Amino acid sequence: MRELCIDMSELVTIVMEPRAKSGKGIRKKLRREGFTPCVFYGPELSESVVGKVNSTRVSRLLKGGHWETMRITLKLPSGGEEMCIIREIQRHPVTGNLLHLDFMRILKDRKLTMNVPFRVHGKESCPGIKDGGVLETLHEIEIETLPVNIPEFIDVDISNLALGDMIHVKDLNLSSDLTVLADPDEIVAIVAAPKVVEDGVSETGKEVEVVAKGKAAKTEE
Repeated sequence: MRELCIDMSELVTIVMEPRAKSGKGIRKKLRREGFTPCVFYGPELSESVVGKVNSTRVSRLLKGGHWETMRITLKLPSGGEEMCIIREIQRHPVTGNLLHLDFMRILKDRKLTMNVPFRVHGKESCPGIKDGGVLETLHEIEIETLPVNIPEFIDVDISNLALGDMIHVKDLNLSSDLTVLADPDEIVAIVAAPKVVEDGVSETGKEVEVVAKGKAAKTEE
């Protein structure tokens, strides 16, 4: 059996400092001081740990995107270190500023479910897009895997899709270490034909020849 070994030094490190457990006023004060309230929880923990993290440090990490798959070494107020992922981010609905973070403990020998984003390749050479098609894709997909096998992205190649062609979940070329929890027939990507409106202009802004209302229209060459 392959040994599951994760080098903690290779993970992103975040320092969690202690804070008072509750109080709306306390949380607002923390944010003014440059901290974001947070909580750490997960399997085989007797209780959750509340704390605060440096808002600037965390914001820089999140700017890279795809925080859902980021494995983190969290330095706890007690002095210990735990491997975790960010399970939830709360932001202000207007400013977008961080309000709260949930860190969830992960164990190297225990599978977890998470959403992994798609990364689409081949737009520049896709025949369907060149013919005026509109690309529609899913943003992410739910998988189950061990922490050591968490992918940063799942790649989707659309370079050969013509108008009307699609890629389903079952068409994805995935590692055997990943279990997809979505319906195999769910559409991941499709190059849809542009819809035609009554004034003879498609949704992509290209003029089309309307054959008849309710019937197909052909894009002008």
